[in-house]
Amino acid sequence: METVKKKNIMLKILPIHGWIAIFSMIVVNMMVYNGSRIFTRTMDHHNLTSAIDNSIPFIKEFVVVYIPIAYFQWVYGFYLAARENKTICARIFAAEICAKLLCLVCFLVIPTTMLRANVYGGDFLSRSVYLVYRLDAADNLFPSIHCLESYVLLRTVLWLEKAPKWYKFFTAPVSILVMMSTVFMKQHVVVDIIAAIVVVEIGILVAKIIYRRKNKNAVLETKKE
Repeated sequence: METVKKKNIMLKILPIHGWIAIFSMIVVNMMVYNGSRIFTRTMDHHNLTSAIDNSIPFIKEFVVVYIPIAYFQWVYGFYLAARENKTICARIFAAEICAKLLCLVCFLVIPTTMLRANVYGGDFLSRSVYLVYRLDAADNLFPSIHCLESYVLLRTVLWLEKAPKWYKFFTAPVSILVMMSTVFMKQHVVVDIIAAIVVVEIGILVAKIIYRRKNKNAVLETKKE
């Protein structure tokens, strides 16, 4: 009886296809971000920092966007996507996972690194930036996964039918701020943002092709019957 109650609570939070989508995304993310390091640990890493990046100042205040705001956007955004019907949910998560797998290829083919900012001071923001630097090694930068997640949610926000209006309105400015935070925090360089946008666009295109063919096959099967 207790197991049934727990199952009902879980299904109230998200439908089964939503849980499967979230779980698949998390597994792929771990495989891409952490698994790739097994192969690239001993490889030469390239620094893609440009003159434009050198002209961008380090602004520690952006850590507020880089961590709490970004993570809120992702958790809430993918939760909304997982609540949608099977088709919309599948298309959004398929695009995200395809983009993430392209990241894996980039991480393995072009391992990257960069010089971080020198962080001084014992204030909360400085300590927060230092903690981010400590926990997140300066590798697996091209493309930026931070930018990838926010851009996926930006590009697919109009697909959502159940999302509140305020979320659709704020997705664009929040996504832009998250992408800005990656360079102002000296966590990424400009080309990492561009690469993230490119892999997401490819991921969305692949997801559209997959589900277009799936729908076409479904129509053909219906006609045969």
